[in-house]
Amino acid sequence: MAGAVRAQYAGGMAAPPALSGDETWFRFRPGWSWMEHVAKSAFGQDHAALGRMLRPLLAADATVIDVGAHGGQVTRLLADLVPDGHVVAVEPSGYARTVLRTALLLRPRRNVTVVATALGAAAGTALLSTPLKGAGAMGYGIASLAPDAARAAVREVVPVMPLDALVAAMALPRIALIKIDVEGHEAAVLAGAVGTLRRDSPILCLEVVRDSLARAGSSPEALWSLLAGFAYVGSAVPAARPAMADGDWLFRPAATA
Repeated sequence: MAGAVRAQYAGGMAAPPALSGDETWFRFRPGWSWMEHVAKSAFGQDHAALGRMLRPLLAADATVIDVGAHGGQVTRLLADLVPDGHVVAVEPSGYARTVLRTALLLRPRRNVTVVATALGAAAGTALLSTPLKGAGAMGYGIASLAPDAARAAVREVVPVMPLDALVAAMALPRIALIKIDVEGHEAAVLAGAVGTLRRDSPILCLEVVRDSLARAGSSPEALWSLLAGFAYVGSAVPAARPAMADGDWLFRPAATA
């Protein structure tokens, strides 16, 4: 392939790790790695332990929001847990949405709505960076608004809105659960969700990675402090570990935990 096309090729068959200038902008072209991503998203399930923990906590008709839906494994899990409810899958990455939508086509879930935006503290636009792996495959599960500068990546301009604004725009009823996996921007998403936290006291499932939070100007301590202000308490998923340690955490209002 010619240089520009090779650099913009996001399917993972030939893209080199070193990019610069206009060649860093994302343009979707499916390749073998994209098909592998679709297969894993449609037929794999790496979050069974989370499903077992959430099953007794969610009503069949609940409304839930999957922030950072990526390829949709958690989206599918949630859709099965709330078969009479509604899953709002929020994903800003154009590449990830092709994987997500194709996976939902292969394994239909009719209670899922995909929303193409990032969530944050305020409305605006941002640059989303998706790292490239050694063979040029898209590391779409770790796309970030605060990327690791040492890694080659492709970029795209994405809209940003507060979660509260999304809930209002979609006229969503009580939110039972919000899952947030946004590579360090968890605090920003929560800052834009204050109204929803106050109104609904939803269960929160957060990915906590200290290094990612630091790149976004936050920390586990800041997350725990913010959530303590809403009387949330956290437990590690799937097994106990020290407070604020890296991994997935389930936060529930203290009154119901």
